[in-house]
Amino acid sequence: MMLLYAVFALTVDSLSTNHTRWIIDWSLFYWRLKNGFEMSTAILWLGIPVLLMWRDLDLRVFTFGRWKKPDAWLLIALMLAGACGVYLIKFIPVLNQYYQPQSHLSSAMKWSYAISNLIWLSSWLIGWEFLHRVFLMQYLQAVLGKIGPCFIPAFEFLFHLQKSIPEAVGMLLLSIVLTYWSYKRKNVLLPFLAHLSIEITLLAYLII
Repeated sequence: MMLLYAVFALTVDSLSTNHTRWIIDWSLFYWRLKNGFEMSTAILWLGIPVLLMWRDLDLRVFTFGRWKKPDAWLLIALMLAGACGVYLIKFIPVLNQYYQPQSHLSSAMKWSYAISNLIWLSSWLIGWEFLHRVFLMQYLQAVLGKIGPCFIPAFEFLFHLQKSIPEAVGMLLLSIVLTYWSYKRKNVLLPFLAHLSIEITLLAYLII
């Protein structure tokens, strides 16, 4: 059931976000507030998964209690690697075309663009990490044991194919590291912080 829900949540979000017309008009399920917050994504990726596993939810997955000394250095390394990945966008045509810089905007417009994107980011990033490295992680481990988490990077790779192959490959490599760390630590905080760092760096790349 949990696996089917994850597939359902990712599929519906993709179809609705892209305003796909296939059998029905999936944009009916795309709910975005005026400030940029994607309510539909927050519900699909965070709200419903939390309700589905509420009784078994270990709140320590959100704390630093299970971190070890080398983890801070790993986070720094991932942040630097992510920054390098963002810098490489300009040298990869398909990514450079997708992520077009907004440096031509006025200061006021850049500020508005940044605020809107940060609000949008808050609507899906927590849910993305929770859905994959808490919700799916717990279910796949319970059903398949140690090999269960190995399927999580495949989920993230397939979802990002709708953007481009280079981005999907980058997500795959990142997911392997983040998923393994989450599996060993039973924690989602480092993946969230590493992913947040990449998204913030990307936003800076677009507006500076």
